[in-house]
Formats: sequence, C-alpha cells, structure tokens
Amino acid sequence: MPVDRQLFDPFVIGGACSRCRDLGLWMEPNGFVQPCPSSLDASTGHRDQTPSGKMIQRAIELLREKKLPVTSQVFQIAITIAQFSTETPCSRENLLSTFFTYLPMTHANQLRKFHSVIEELRKVWLLPVGSRKDTPSGYWIITDQKDFEEWFQRSKAAPITQLTTIHRVAKRNFPIFAEQLELEFFNDNDPPPTAVAA
Repeated sequence: MPVDRQLFDPFVIGGACSRCRDLGLWMEPNGFVQPCPSSLDASTGHRDQTPSGKMIQRAIELLREKKLPVTSQVFQIAITIAQFSTETPCSRENLLSTFFTYLPMTHANQLRKFHSVIEELRKVWLLPVGSRKDTPSGYWIITDQKDFEEWFQRSKAAPITQLTTIHRVAKRNFPIFAEQLELEFFNDNDPPPTAVAA
C-alpha cells in the first residue's frame, strides 16, 4: 500500500502550523522537546493546542520528571498518530513504511520494532495510544473517556480470552498447571489481610 506523504509531512498539512502541526510541541535540532515558538507568539495566529497535543505534552512532562530521554523516532511516531482519530486511525502499514524501512527488509523485524515503540508509548510515556484490528484499523491517541472505554473493553478482552483458553487446555492435558493458574489467580486477587484491633 503506498504511503500518503501528506499525512506524514508537517509542511503540507493545510492550515496547520508547519513546525508543530498544532500540537504545540516540537523537537529542536538538539533533541529537546519544547513548546512551539509560534504558539508562544500571539501575533502569529497559532491555533490552540490540540487535545492529542496536550496528551503528548503531559507524557513529555512525566518523562522529564523521571529523567527519561525522548528519542526522535518515538516522538515522531507519537506526533504522527496524534494527527488521527478513532474514526480515521493511522494504518500500521503507513507507519511501517514511513518509520521502519531502515530495518533489514523482513516484515517481522519491522513489526517487532513497531510494536516495541507502541509499547514504549503506552508503558513508559503512559500515552493512551488507541488501536483497533477491525475496520477502520490503525492507531491514534485517545483524548476522551468514551473512546478510552471502548478501547479498554476491546483490549482487556484479549488477555482474558487467552487465559481462559490456556486454563482449558491445561485442565484437559496438564491439570497441575490449571491448578497452579487457579492458585495464582486467587492469590493475586485476595484482599490484603486487615489488622485486628486489640
């Protein structure tokens, strides 16, 4: 599938700031993420920061507090998917062909690195990156509670289904592992003991 360069080139998105795409943030040549200079100057008529831009800004502030670096590639992917929404998500194919063609030409290598970046955005940046396998499939930054609830319900169903399948297979073929899984589940979900008043 050919890449639509307009979706990824900040200089051709009509009406948006050519530096920050209205996210209010940009990465300076020295690698630091800063507020967009145009957004700080009222005379430029810069648009208000987008909701996804605010999410990214919160994530960057968290990284600074933890003294964690912001790599250029991860930042570029974050600001790219910030241009999309749950109605029109960014396809995985476009992200792969835009950001991962430098890897050896095996799709598995590109996919592995791609999934690693998405995991970093969620796990380290704590950025609410939405994704969907059903049509319309792709990635975006979640900015409202209803959208997050829908993504949350879809996302939590997969591990529950997988654990149920693992338990059923273990119970049928290797019952000791089914019992171990049950014990681990109940031990993890037991409330901590409460102190008894003397």
